[in-house]
Amino acid sequence: MNVARYIRASVIIPCWNVAPWLPRCLDEVFAALPTSAEVIAVDDGSDDETPEILARYASVRPELKVFSRPNGGVSAARNRGIGEALGEYVFFVDPDDGVEPDFFTSMLERIEETGADYCLCAFRTRRADGSFDDARLKASYELDGADEILKGYISRIIGYSFDDVRRFYAGETLFATREMASVCRACFRRALIEKASVRFDETVSLYEDAVFNAEYLLSAKKMTCIDRPLYRVTERESGAMRTIPRDAARFARNKLSLLSARIRLDEKSGGRIWPLSEASSVFSVLEIISLMMKFRLSLREGFSVLQKYLGDARARRALYAFPLSPRRPLFMFAVVFLRFICKCNYNRRTAEKMV
Repeated sequence: MNVARYIRASVIIPCWNVAPWLPRCLDEVFAALPTSAEVIAVDDGSDDETPEILARYASVRPELKVFSRPNGGVSAARNRGIGEALGEYVFFVDPDDGVEPDFFTSMLERIEETGADYCLCAFRTRRADGSFDDARLKASYELDGADEILKGYISRIIGYSFDDVRRFYAGETLFATREMASVCRACFRRALIEKASVRFDETVSLYEDAVFNAEYLLSAKKMTCIDRPLYRVTERESGAMRTIPRDAARFARNKLSLLSARIRLDEKSGGRIWPLSEASSVFSVLEIISLMMKFRLSLREGFSVLQKYLGDARARRALYAFPLSPRRPLFMFAVVFLRFICKCNYNRRTAEKMV
């Protein structure tokens, strides 16, 4: 009788045209890999040497399982990896990044000794010149219970609330309490991923990690952390955080997808997510207008996105409820002007329906 081998951890690596960075990433992952673990690499339709590199490593590393799919983006590749994973715990590593030698073991030991559903660690950024900058945690995330996790951590990654705006008016920077929401600096329980039916939203091309983390944590009962930089982020010009904002049309459309994702999470949470992110909907509208004013986004595309965005009742209510302050006069003028335009557009559409 064959007994299935227990797999303690699954490490999922989505790969698309990452040949220059992939060998270093795989070397660091395998050097840190604990016993009874698997590495799942999903080739997302690469047309460089990525498939050959994966095949070469798979020939000598039995822990490595390679899957291929047509190009569909990082979320689709990660979702394929989740579907193939067999480990009790799940890690995500981006193929241009790396890990410290004790990354997996320290995270696993911490999540198992505390009985938590989620473990978060600090990270370090590898600059182009080879130097490192460490980013420590902005709070101690030893959180027990759904309410503590929601208030203590989800609120720091899913968006900005009106209270965040008021603190901004009082002199605090908006980023003061924000945490980078990358899934690559966390350890997840696969059973909870499946029980809560959590997958990456494939319509969101930027900030998809924040959506995944928040949705997973809505079902978590305990969270823990390690305030040491165990994960290494590689700073590069061709990364999604740099390339997507440069594509103004894609960036604007992503705002619509992100709005839909937050609304879906709000419904799943029983109305607890939207108050944590409603100010972000106003910021998104202002960003779209800014792109139009800088001629980076065509008027046609911009107005199309704005019409769809403000066609949502929650986004309109957030616009009218957004707190204002004379300390930020230009900001105040922009929001008031938006309210006027929104009201005029609503009155026009109402009149057209009556004709």
